[in-house]
Amino acid sequence: MTSARYDIFKQNDSELVWIEAAQDIASAKTRIEALAAETHCEYVVFDQRAKRIVASSSGDRKRRGC
Repeated sequence: MTSARYDIFKQNDSELVWIEAAQDIASAKTRIEALAAETHCEYVVFDQRAKRIVASSSGDRKRRGC
């Protein structure tokens, strides 16, 4: 069994909060856009192999509760 390559995080004011993992980049991007549409918060995708953020949503980090 292989582990998921991409981690999805919610961007808070001072930290990233892990939400879930995805097997592929397309699924991860689709998921962060869906989450951002529901919550209006910003989400990012972290590639475990490359050790960097590879995608971000268009949410609003200034929204209260994000």
